[in-house]
Amino acid sequence: MNATKKHYSGWSLLQEGIGGQQGWSRAWQDRDPADRYDVVIIGGGGHGLATAYYLARTHGISRVAVIEKGWIGGGNTGRNTTIIRSNYFYPESAALYDLSVRLYEGL
Repeated sequence: MNATKKHYSGWSLLQEGIGGQQGWSRAWQDRDPADRYDVVIIGGGGHGLATAYYLARTHGISRVAVIEKGWIGGGNTGRNTTIIRSNYFYPESAALYDLSVRLYEGL
């Protein structure tokens, strides 16, 4: 196993890609679940993480659990470019798109 990487760079990304992703240092803490949460978000992709951030920043809700079966930031956000899509055929969808753009610009 390689020495653990302490920073991210293009070079370390290339090395780890070739070497089987074994040399990264852990970027998170193991933590036992709390007794209770104010909010539980299922899905730690772009939408779930943005929701957790929005609740903490705008509403001061800090007891948030984000549950993800895969890797954090995965899903469509991790596989594609970050983009907000909308179905413009319905006024409700267009309004949600407009709100999403405004929220995204404030992140």
